[in-house]
Amino acid sequence: MSPHHQRRGVGRAITRARLSWIARRASTAWYFANARNEPSLRLHRELGFREITRDFSHPGVTFEGGVGILSDVQFSPDR
Repeated sequence: MSPHHQRRGVGRAITRARLSWIARRASTAWYFANARNEPSLRLHRELGFREITRDFSHPGVTFEGGVGILSDVQFSPDR
């Protein structure tokens, strides 16, 4: 993606919409990313995700540098 199109709030809007959809169906949303993907990790932290572990793997997924981070966010019961 060109720098001209980055940091305009599109990712935040899409992630909020996705979380709203999940919150209507579940009490927890899970997220994993490469430890080197700081912009995505920052966005998810700002939206309430908390890191669970860095000792994480998923079948068929490799992380550049070898470190994957698993995070979650809990939704309130009155969602």
